[in-house]
Amino acid sequence: MDSRWSMETLLIHAGNDVVTAGPHHPTALPLYTSTSFQVESPELLDQVMSGKVAGYSYARHGNPTVAAFVAAMMRLEEAETGIATGSGMAAIDAAFYACDLGPSDLLLLSRDLYGASLNLASTVWGNTGIRVLTADFCDLDALQEILEAQHPKALLLEMISNPLLKVVDFPRLIEMAEKAGTQVIVDNTFTTPLMVQPLVLGADLVVHSATKYIGGHGDAMGGVVVGKDRYHDRLHQYLKLRGSVLGPFEAWLLHRGLKTLSVRFERQSANALELAGNLLHSGHFDKVYYPLLPNHPTSAIARQLFGTIGGAIVTMELKGGKDAAYSFIKRLKLVGSATTLGDVYTLCLYPVIASHRNQTPEERALMGITEGTVRIAVGLEDPEDLTQDILNAVQ
Repeated sequence: MDSRWSMETLLIHAGNDVVTAGPHHPTALPLYTSTSFQVESPELLDQVMSGKVAGYSYARHGNPTVAAFVAAMMRLEEAETGIATGSGMAAIDAAFYACDLGPSDLLLLSRDLYGASLNLASTVWGNTGIRVLTADFCDLDALQEILEAQHPKALLLEMISNPLLKVVDFPRLIEMAEKAGTQVIVDNTFTTPLMVQPLVLGADLVVHSATKYIGGHGDAMGGVVVGKDRYHDRLHQYLKLRGSVLGPFEAWLLHRGLKTLSVRFERQSANALELAGNLLHSGHFDKVYYPLLPNHPTSAIARQLFGTIGGAIVTMELKGGKDAAYSFIKRLKLVGSATTLGDVYTLCLYPVIASHRNQTPEERALMGITEGTVRIAVGLEDPEDLTQDILNAVQ
């Protein structure tokens, strides 16, 4: 694959050359549904299963369709190794495993993470003896004190936080983490490789909920972990032992989704910017959050990192708290209500009962999530239609 090709070209072609059929190369990725693969001799099977020879033996160890999808994600993120998992949460779990966390190690989390990510770290990994600490990653002075004093084994952050869309000064964070010997895991779901490639900026591992923008059509669930070569063995061991593999049909759908990611995501982001501006100037909301809006507290670093693309999420704070939020969601006609994002259609989520339902009111308050916070994942509809639907629902 030509290293000079642009991201838009790579989205179309990356991974296509992994599966071949002799001299006849398929133009569309073939779907391999077999759970096992016959090998011509036990000697060769031994080499395949040991990893000495490339090949396939059992679907938990590898599948050609899944391998093509992983190869595409590795190329897009400029990674040296990677795996695909059955969900985005499994991808985060695999990243923690890849970091070789053990008893008494400290895992440092951004306070502003997706609620389930926080729960996974505290309830699953925390019960193994690993220490879990959350901090405000936007407060770099306080973060530096933690890194210098406690030297966490790994840290996890989202490139754009869920749901208040905060952006960390990532170059400075990487510099501080390197000095502390801390491995950096980045959830790049909200940004995609189109906005930023965290590995290029110094991250160690990147995770995606491929269910979201990568798939883009709300019909396939999956996750991705890609990173530096030193994580290869533990990532693949995770799949073999935990078994959270991505199915071939889901891999086929997600790989197909990559081919339209550029046109979808750029349009969704443009729609989101226009919608955010419209809602901000309407005066109907206590706050409107979008990374590129001048009123967002981290807009300067967002523009530095992402340029003119700010992602496809807009978050608002309704006047009137929970009752207002419930009424608003019920009055929406064009905008749907579902606990996901990244699809071609626009969806509304209420964090208090969905993404952050397992956080206490006090924890949500520390994040800045109020009883009136709602998140809009912007799709491909006309932004004027979306504006009118939202304003009609709030009046």
